[in-house]
Amino acid sequence: MTKRVALLRFVETVGVQPEALTWLGAGGKTDGPHDALETAVVEIARQMGALEQALIADDIDGLHAAAGCLGAAGEKFGFGVVTQVAGDLIDCTRRHEVPAVHAVAERLIRVGDASLAAVIEQAMP
Repeated sequence: MTKRVALLRFVETVGVQPEALTWLGAGGKTDGPHDALETAVVEIARQMGALEQALIADDIDGLHAAAGCLGAAGEKFGFGVVTQVAGDLIDCTRRHEVPAVHAVAERLIRVGDASLAAVIEQAMP
């Protein structure tokens, strides 16, 4: 008997609101759009690392905190999908729905990675 195995590939549609980065660059917090972009990438990447560590440790409180930070960073830097999925993760952690927490945390990692890739690709000449 032959068994078929399907490989599922998740593709997340992400986007970055360039006006958020432009606003940051013009707001005196950085030396311009390039620095705003670098700040966004570093902050999101740092929070993604915290999220992944909490997921590995099965730390629901850590996942909640990391999702809150990612949601705030997503809002600040114009990563709308990151903000949305981070909010979903916060809801799941509040309800202590462990299977949903893990599924949504994995989605947030995919969305965060795709968002970072999109903003870096957008910045490349």
